[in-house]
Amino acid sequence: MNGNLAQFREDLRLHLFRLQVCLNNISELFDESSVTNEAEFVSRLNELRTTANVSSERAAELRQALLGGLDQDAAMTPEVSRWIGRRQTAQLHARADLIEKSATIAVELATLSVLEAERITMTAILARGQAVAVQVQRDDLP
Repeated sequence: MNGNLAQFREDLRLHLFRLQVCLNNISELFDESSVTNEAEFVSRLNELRTTANVSSERAAELRQALLGGLDQDAAMTPEVSRWIGRRQTAQLHARADLIEKSATIAVELATLSVLEAERITMTAILARGQAVAVQVQRDDLP
């Protein structure tokens, strides 16, 4: 991050925008006016499955990076007062860079989690629809 608060804000904003889109997609799954045909629904679900397969490795890497960053920050925290007192800005900026990176990683992880939640929600809706369809067929028998 190198002390560039504007860049940090922009990076975070992009991840937050993507996160908002994912949350809106989940919300719209229960909006009656946005009901799509089953073929479109299954197509979107397949896209999400592909994305989930690709992003699972990325999520594992991000979790490791986040834990590493949090551990590093915890190790630095006792030194912060001394750095402030001695005006050791290089150390303070390095810590800020680390925390900004951790924040960005956390939001990216949240986005990947919401994509997975969208996939699972769609799977649940499809499964419920199938169960109801079978029940209706059975109830219609003479």
